[in-house]
Amino acid sequence: MDPLYAPLQEKLTGAVFTADQFGRDLLTNFGHIHHWMPRFVVEPRTAEDVVEVVRFAREHGLPVSTRGAGHSQSQLAISQGGILLAMQSLSQILHVDREAETVDVQGGVVWRDLVHFLKRFSLVPRVLTNNLGVTIGGTLSIAGIGVASFKYGSQGDNVVEMDVVTGAGDLVTCSPEENTDLFWSTIAGLGQVSIIVRARLQLRPMKAMTRTYYLLYDDIRRFLDDAKGAMDAGVWDHLESWASPSVQGTKPVEGRRQVFARWFYPFHLTVEFEPGSPPDDRALLAPLKPYEHLYTDDLPTVDFVERLVPIFELWKRAGTWEHVHPWMETVLPWETAATYIEQVLVDLSPAVQVGGHVLLWPAKGNTSRSKLFMRPEGEDLVGFGILPAIPPQYWAQMKPMLAGASDLSILMGGKRYLSGWIEFDLPTWKAHFGDRWDWMKACKRRFDPDHLLNPGFVPDEVESPAAAERR
Repeated sequence: MDPLYAPLQEKLTGAVFTADQFGRDLLTNFGHIHHWMPRFVVEPRTAEDVVEVVRFAREHGLPVSTRGAGHSQSQLAISQGGILLAMQSLSQILHVDREAETVDVQGGVVWRDLVHFLKRFSLVPRVLTNNLGVTIGGTLSIAGIGVASFKYGSQGDNVVEMDVVTGAGDLVTCSPEENTDLFWSTIAGLGQVSIIVRARLQLRPMKAMTRTYYLLYDDIRRFLDDAKGAMDAGVWDHLESWASPSVQGTKPVEGRRQVFARWFYPFHLTVEFEPGSPPDDRALLAPLKPYEHLYTDDLPTVDFVERLVPIFELWKRAGTWEHVHPWMETVLPWETAATYIEQVLVDLSPAVQVGGHVLLWPAKGNTSRSKLFMRPEGEDLVGFGILPAIPPQYWAQMKPMLAGASDLSILMGGKRYLSGWIEFDLPTWKAHFGDRWDWMKACKRRFDPDHLLNPGFVPDEVESPAAAERR
C-alpha cells in the first residue's frame, strides 16, 4: 500500500483510489493522445475535501490535476504521478433563484443534468456547448462556446460568482466585482490558479419550442455575408454551421492521390417560440440568400439543445469515440476567414467526416469580457474547427496536416481555442496570450505559489522550487 494513502484518506470524507483500483479510462482523456498514470485518484464529497487535497499536495510536493468529463485533448484531465481530482463527485444543483434567473451548482455538475433540472422552471443557461455531457467546472476553465455565443459570449462570461480552491489551499469566493484577479484568471484559465467547486450561472427564459431553418450555401463568402447579417439582425436565438464535403474523385496531394471534395456550408438558424405563436418564416428568411432552403423543423427546445446526441451515439457505436481526437479549433479575424477556410478545405480529405466534422461558427468579438479567452480584435469573427477521429496508427500521418492548419490560422491572425489538441512551444504560448501573459503568470505565482495545479500543459518560464524538486 502506498505510504501516503492512509494519511490522505484520513483527511477526507470522499474516496481515495490507488493504481490497482482505478480503470484505464483515467489514464487518458478524450484526445487519446497522452497517457499518464496518477498516483492517487480522489473523488471529493465536499469543497473542504478539495481544500484538504491541495494542502496535502503542498505538504508532500505532489501535483494536482482536475478531471470533469475528461473531454480535453491535451495534457489536461490527466495526471503524471500526482493526485487526480475526479470532480464529477461534486454534482449537486444547489439553488435556483427564479427572480434573478440564476442557479448555483457544484463544479462537477454535467450540463445535460442542469438543463433537464431547469426545464421545470422554463429557464436555461445562456450558452450551451454542443456536447452537454461535460462538466460546468471543466468548460468554464476553458471558456465554453456554443451556438448562442454570438449573443452572450462564452459560458465563462455568464458566471455571476464562484467558490474556488486556490493552489495555496484557500477556499475563496470571487466574482467580476470581488477578488477579480482570481475570478478572471480562473475563467478560461486552464485550471492554472484554482479549482472551481461552486458557480452561480446566469440563466435566461426558455420558450417551449424551437424552429430551425436548414439552409445550404455553396460559397463561403456568401455564407459569411449572411452569417454577419444574421448576427446583426437580433432575431435569431442560435446560429450553427459547418463545412460538408461532396466527394468528387481523387487527385494528387503532396505526391499521392487522395479523395477530394467540393465543400458546402450548411447553416442552421433557430428561433424559440411558444405554441400558438409561430415565427414569421417569410420575414425571417427574406434577408438571406442561400443556395437552397432544405428544410424547416419544429421541436421542443429541450430536445433542440440535445440535437447532437444521436451523432455522438453513432460515433460511439462505430468505435470512433475511442480513436485519437486531435481537434484543431481556431477563431479567425473576419477579414482573413474566407481565404483561410478556402486554403484549408481545398486539399482536406473528406474522410475527416468519419467520426468527426468540420465546424464553423460566426462570432462577435465584443460579447466576451474574459481576459484569457483569447480572440482576434474586431467586431465580427469566425470560428473554424477540424474535428477528426483518427485511428491511432494513422495519427503520425495526419499530424503534419493539422499542425499546418494551426500554424496557418495563427499566421493569418487567428487564436487557437484551447480545448483541443495544442502543441505550443513557450514563444507560441506567449504570443497566444500577448500582453495577458505576464498578468496570467503573476496570478499563477500569487494563487498557486508551488505550481501544483494542472502541470504539463502551459509551460512555466521559471519553475518554483517545489516544481523543480518534483521534476
